[in-house]
Amino acid sequence: MNYIYNGLASVFMTVEISKTRGQFVFSGFFIAHFACFGIVLPFLPLWMKSHGISDGDVGLILSSAFISKVVFGLAVGTLADATGHRKYWILFLAITNLIGFWIFAQTDSFWPMLIVWFIVGPLQTSMIPMIDGLAITAARRGFLNYGPARLFGSIAFIVVSSIAGVYLAGKSIDHIPTLLMIFGGIVVIAVLPLPDLRPRQKAGRRIALFDVVKIPGLMGFVMAAALLQSSHGALYAIATQHWANAGLSSDMIGFLWAEGVTAEVILFAFGAILLKKVGLRGLLWLAVIGGTIRWFTLGATTDTVVLIIVQVLHAFTFAATHLSITNYISRHVPDELTASAQTFYDGLAMGILIGLFMTVSSWLYDTAVAGHVFWIMMGISLTAGVVLVFTGKKARELGI
Repeated sequence: MNYIYNGLASVFMTVEISKTRGQFVFSGFFIAHFACFGIVLPFLPLWMKSHGISDGDVGLILSSAFISKVVFGLAVGTLADATGHRKYWILFLAITNLIGFWIFAQTDSFWPMLIVWFIVGPLQTSMIPMIDGLAITAARRGFLNYGPARLFGSIAFIVVSSIAGVYLAGKSIDHIPTLLMIFGGIVVIAVLPLPDLRPRQKAGRRIALFDVVKIPGLMGFVMAAALLQSSHGALYAIATQHWANAGLSSDMIGFLWAEGVTAEVILFAFGAILLKKVGLRGLLWLAVIGGTIRWFTLGATTDTVVLIIVQVLHAFTFAATHLSITNYISRHVPDELTASAQTFYDGLAMGILIGLFMTVSSWLYDTAVAGHVFWIMMGISLTAGVVLVFTGKKARELGI
């Protein structure tokens, strides 16, 4: 009995680890998690379409998860900071996500899919801010170099989405739910060796979010980053269907998704160097410029050569923004509030805003606007630039 208890304790109650082990286990989680995303983002829309769901309704189903994530993600992040048991909450999300995948695979019409994904979707996406919060703690204690670990996750997305595209080209689209459950199970396994690093000082009794929003300069910076991330709304909602409608094959669609993440990998690999040269705010300006060019181009053409070229800008629109906000939180948010800060940002960027923009994109795509909906995303990127101008003045006043 003691042997079993000690074994479980070694898995769930690890407090101090070496940097080598920390790098290994966090990299393993990112690999598993983003391999799963390598099925969800490019191919789940195609599976829903095979069940007679329209392009617009597919986008609505996907966007529902981002909307429900606002409440769900913030609640889990607040509980994680209040209890200090971040790993337990990540494991809870992973297990319930796996069960949710199985339930979703049993649906075959719009309303059941919408209801189930409204619950299941945020289970998967809420793991990102939670693991980032844990990773920030590990990095602060010298157990992790975040950039390289996150890079392995991007590589996993590239490999899985590329291979899955080729695999599915000659097979039934009904293989997708099976692949989701396989990778969902791998995510659960990948959580187990993560360290149970707890804040050295717990958040107070009141809701930690109240303390997060009072951090000087945080709100403006978070809003700019959130607008930049949420400008991907049309990409996540209708890009796969848009490209398929234009005649692109499943393997080419998989390649385009993989190519964007390849660019992301390169930026993560050299992110520390770029960060030193341009700073946190400079990374966001790169995202503003990259988003303006990328979303204008995607709204103007579906030419394969042009798409291949412009997908490289994912390095700036996504990776530069992610690197900037992660480092900002690491530098300016107390350890006991990082999970709440991450989930607050994630709830805004990858919750309410992106859910709204995905919903709007889905509605408009089924109208005469069609692919020009990407131009609305361009406007969102430009709006983030306006916010940056004002937050820049505020930051100088605060000395940050």
